[in-house]
Amino acid sequence: MNRTYRHHMGMAARLGCLATVLLAAGCAATPATWMVPYSINPTHAAAVTPIKPTGHKVLRLATVSTTQWLATQNYQYRLLYQDPQRLLVYRDARWVGTPAAMLQNQLQQQLQNSGQWRAVLSASSSGAASWVLQVHLNRFVVRFSTPTSGTAVIAGTATLLSNANSQVVAQQHFQYSAPLVQASAAGGAAAMAIATTHFVSAVRHWTAAVVQ
Repeated sequence: MNRTYRHHMGMAARLGCLATVLLAAGCAATPATWMVPYSINPTHAAAVTPIKPTGHKVLRLATVSTTQWLATQNYQYRLLYQDPQRLLVYRDARWVGTPAAMLQNQLQQQLQNSGQWRAVLSASSSGAASWVLQVHLNRFVVRFSTPTSGTAVIAGTATLLSNANSQVVAQQHFQYSAPLVQASAAGGAAAMAIATTHFVSAVRHWTAAVVQ
């Protein structure tokens, strides 16, 4: 009788352990929280018709560089009214690409569509260029001044070089911000799209003015 009892008790213990292992495996397989992807494309952008090139020079857009804390797709923000120095990250939102990559796409598209250059080459494109445009992004963040208001800020430095001798021709710092219509991740992304549009436009016009 004792032997039978011990047998059943051992079997129950093993089944209990197996159930625990299966439960743990089930928890580990739980899918991660869905993160809504946001971009900096204008929300209601009108169709852009490329202007026929009138310029005679070729520009190369180098790969946009950035600081280490921006080399991520994390959607970062600050609460200025609570802890201005602390950089926070949304748990349920992210950018569709790194800020530098998203800015690269915007710059490439706007420069190509401007008609101010015979051609605009990417960093990996073959071909000779007269000028090289370098952009370093050092700020790309949504800042909440109160729980219901804030701004999106983008800042960076543009450097134009002569491709003939790699000498710096001109350098300019740009910073733009846009207020949030809604204090949320979606509101911050919409404001960042507006601020980025101004940033890209300013860089485009400055570059064209320098080479004239």
